[in-house]
Amino acid sequence: MGARQHDFSHFQEGSARLRRAMAGVADRVPVFGQLHEFTAEHLGIPRREFFTRPDLSVPALLQTQQDFDIDVASITFDVYNIEAEALGQELVWINGCMPDVDRTKPLIRDRNDLARIRTPDFETAGRFQQVIRMNALFRELTGLEPTLSFCAPFSLAANLRGIEQLLIDMHEDPEFARGLMEAITDEVLAPWILYQKHRFPGAARISGADAAASLPIINLPILKRWIIPAIQRLRELCGREIYVANWVGERYLPDPTEMLRLKLAVGPGALWAQDPDVEILGPAVFKEFAIAHDAPLVLGVGAGFLALASPGNVEARVREYVEVGGRGGRFALYLCNVGATTPPANLRAAVETAHAVRPQP
Repeated sequence: MGARQHDFSHFQEGSARLRRAMAGVADRVPVFGQLHEFTAEHLGIPRREFFTRPDLSVPALLQTQQDFDIDVASITFDVYNIEAEALGQELVWINGCMPDVDRTKPLIRDRNDLARIRTPDFETAGRFQQVIRMNALFRELTGLEPTLSFCAPFSLAANLRGIEQLLIDMHEDPEFARGLMEAITDEVLAPWILYQKHRFPGAARISGADAAASLPIINLPILKRWIIPAIQRLRELCGREIYVANWVGERYLPDPTEMLRLKLAVGPGALWAQDPDVEILGPAVFKEFAIAHDAPLVLGVGAGFLALASPGNVEARVREYVEVGGRGGRFALYLCNVGATTPPANLRAAVETAHAVRPQP
């Protein structure tokens, strides 16, 4: 797929639509999402090629988003692996799957291994330059500035140490756990974020992927004591553009608004929530909280649901989310990590329904 044969500048209209929607009411509810796994399967691109060749993956992602009438273009990839791989963490590549860290061989096994957490050479180590090429190609093909990405401190520590062992460390050897978190934040992530900002000074958003920092994997005390301070530290070192938006699990709490306040504090200026939290608690909980806190709202339709439901059920759920979440405007719909097994008809049903429904003002 030759990149320069394509012009995706029309996505500028969708980007403007999202800005209008977050500020008030757009002509239709904008839709965006993560489509890397779906795209690779839909277009029949071998995973190792897809996740290592920007000249294939970026045009493929943009073409798929265009074909399914996604409003807001983005490039998504195996964000959780980039820094870990460059530090020496082994990956596992399985045909038909996204790569993942080799969880049987954690890079950090004891205190001596903390010396391995050092600032990489972003010109040569791992796939850092691949990420730079992806962002440059996205900007070239769309005329838009990319959203920069990084693996958030807690999720990176979990990938390097192992999530179970990291949680044990936080309880039994907090000095070791704190040393790991501080080294990751100051020596790896802050320099990498600043390097990306230098290469893309016009980028206004820097997104941290932090799925591991979700209930019931962790609890609110861990979130407050360990996870949020590291994100705040990155904001001090790199700027207020830093945000995290993909924590889930408020459905486990007697009062979900306690976690919603934390999410809003580290978010991108909007409240993000997704299934199964939205499915179980109902979209009204999130809309009422967003209104009370004068914040835009983004609701996410779950990947598992999109993969397994019928098109009719997808239409019904999206209609409910848009009608409730979109009341009064300041709303967008997010399709969460659309999987390789998702029927194309379900993806079309989600987008077409979101575009067709006109929420009450």
